[in-house]
Amino acid sequence: MDIELADLLASLRSEISRARLESAHEDVKFRIDSIDLELQVSVEKSAEADAGVKFWVVSLGGKASAKNGQTHTVRMTLAAEDATTREKVRTGDDVTDLLGAG
Repeated sequence: MDIELADLLASLRSEISRARLESAHEDVKFRIDSIDLELQVSVEKSAEADAGVKFWVVSLGGKASAKNGQTHTVRMTLAAEDATTREKVRTGDDVTDLLGAG
């Protein structure tokens, strides 16, 4: 099963928000300084004018024949930050803004 890169990043964002919610009242907090991802991706260019290029993350055990037969390694370093304050996220940060999102 392959997943679009945008969907993977949306899921990661959701998991970080969930971790913040679940740890709101915990004594131990973790600050996320960076998130390092190394992904195997397949690149597909659509013939349709508005589709452009899509990156598909190849699942573990995925075959190199996915999409166009070539996979590439993409390395990304992300920093989790609060959208309002631009400060680094901690799993126990104030989550009142997230409580209505679930």
